[in-house]
Amino acid sequence: MHPAAATSSAFSNIGFTLLIAALVLFVLYRRFRRLVGRQKLQTHRMIYRMAVLTIVCVVLLVSPFLTTKGLVAAAVGALVGLVLAYHAFGNTRFEATPEGKFYTPNLYIGLTLSALFIGRLIYRFLVLYPMISGAIKSSNPSAMAAYEHSPITLGLYFLLAGYYVSYYAGILRKSRTLEVDDGKNGRPRLIS
Repeated sequence: MHPAAATSSAFSNIGFTLLIAALVLFVLYRRFRRLVGRQKLQTHRMIYRMAVLTIVCVVLLVSPFLTTKGLVAAAVGALVGLVLAYHAFGNTRFEATPEGKFYTPNLYIGLTLSALFIGRLIYRFLVLYPMISGAIKSSNPSAMAAYEHSPITLGLYFLLAGYYVSYYAGILRKSRTLEVDDGKNGRPRLIS
């Protein structure tokens, strides 16, 4: 390979990596804002997210590549997600104001989910990216298969899907019973 071509290739790899890093930071920022602090209740967005997560779960469960370990990991992940959502819902504060309905998720659960997501991304970039690159360069399908059939990744996905679908369903159900304060007492109506 010509030295100029090698340098150009190295710069394009660095540029691609920086672009991916910027995108990841943006996604993390948006996720952190959604998990922590007072949130305006957006019914249509919650229903859309629940539908997408459920469809992906169904597609993963009917996949011909699903193994017994993957099925167990998915079941355990979904169960842990349900338990976590139940606990989170019990610690969520609700408000009904003239500006709309709001909920405030539990700070610690939001931070835990953020840490789980960040840890998973760091693991993928630091450990799995070189393995996948090596598998692609060597055209070794067994290395790619090991990545694609990871029961840990499947379990983590079902943990997050189980959590969000259950938590959002609870939020939507509770939002139907919230009454907007008429403003006579000067304070928003807090419902725990």
